[in-house]
Amino acid sequence: MSLSDKYAPTTLNGIIGNGQARSRLAAFGIEVLEGKKVRPLILCGVCGIGKTSAAHALAYSHGLELVELNASDYRDSESLNQKVLPLAKTRGLFNKKCLIVFDEVDELSSKFDSGAESIIRKFITESRHPIIFIANDYWNRKISFLRDSAEKVDFKRPEPVEVIALLERVAKAEGKEVKKEIISEIVKRSNGDVRAALNDLEMMFGADPELINFLGMRDRKSEIFRVLDRIFLSSNFDIARNSTLSSDIELDMLINWIGQNIPSRYLSTQSISEAYEQLSRASMFNEVASRKSYYGYWRYSNILLSSGVSLANNGSPVNSTTPYAFPATIRHLSKTKKDRSAINEIALKLTAYLHANRRTVIGSHLPIMALIINLALEKYGPETVFSFMEQKYQLEKSEVQIISAYSWA
Repeated sequence: MSLSDKYAPTTLNGIIGNGQARSRLAAFGIEVLEGKKVRPLILCGVCGIGKTSAAHALAYSHGLELVELNASDYRDSESLNQKVLPLAKTRGLFNKKCLIVFDEVDELSSKFDSGAESIIRKFITESRHPIIFIANDYWNRKISFLRDSAEKVDFKRPEPVEVIALLERVAKAEGKEVKKEIISEIVKRSNGDVRAALNDLEMMFGADPELINFLGMRDRKSEIFRVLDRIFLSSNFDIARNSTLSSDIELDMLINWIGQNIPSRYLSTQSISEAYEQLSRASMFNEVASRKSYYGYWRYSNILLSSGVSLANNGSPVNSTTPYAFPATIRHLSKTKKDRSAINEIALKLTAYLHANRRTVIGSHLPIMALIINLALEKYGPETVFSFMEQKYQLEKSEVQIISAYSWA
């Protein structure tokens, strides 16, 4: 069990800082216990500062049954209808009142379809239980519909002195001696992320003090560097796994970042080979999860791309000096976004003529068509080719040029 889980607060007083937010949550809990119909809350703030812990502590300290909803529970209207909406009128265990928590609702909003918003509104209206939404970015336009339905509660980064005091208490409780300057440096580098500070403290238990330099290889604006540090620099199964479980980064993005940086981190060819083997299996489970809409496979993908890649290193030294490289795949996709959008439009137009779906048209038909077009341009000339494609497939000259010039490699 990680330190952040082991020392998770069980009361609101255990939350670091955020006195005003804690007071509002306490008042919310009292209103619930008095049987009042309460307006939902939406807890907002950056990662790792106690939003989810506060919701858990509220439920625990007020005797509420916690029902926490995650990605697979409300990624689309079908899931909401089947899994979420029935909770509105259900009874808790032993007739207890439930606290319904929608965690990281802003991060999942990109997966919502057109019907999800109306179902969430209906859930808010019909629920007999109190509701808390948790979001990193309150101003995400895709959850704007919640702003008039839920009361905003801001969570801010705690003061460094508060985090230092927490780390000292935890180290003492664990029977570990950690120098004050190391704790101060951990807090400085964590930039208010209490969860990250506790994970870094755990990494430093019994470690060489020089390892503290590795913890600084992260841009706090981009949590990806923190996750990569813990995967490549740690040989501990739990630390590597928890780095992704506590992260807000999507698996597709993580797979690309890890794959790009394996060769520059691991110095042993055996380690590199094993790491790519683990990552390929993670990618496979991630693809199956998306294709079958069964997101239980994500847990396997998470373990393989984190702990699997971390433990793939055979004990050889790890290169910690080279900066992390931005994934070439993502850079390429960004540059070719306009071209890919045009190809998608062309493929949709051709589905009726080729009697195939869009994906098949793009993957199988268009590359062959591009080859034929280029050969025909050389043999018959542009005028003949453009005229034929317009009569046969209703494609304009510009669309034929896009097909012929597109990189199908």
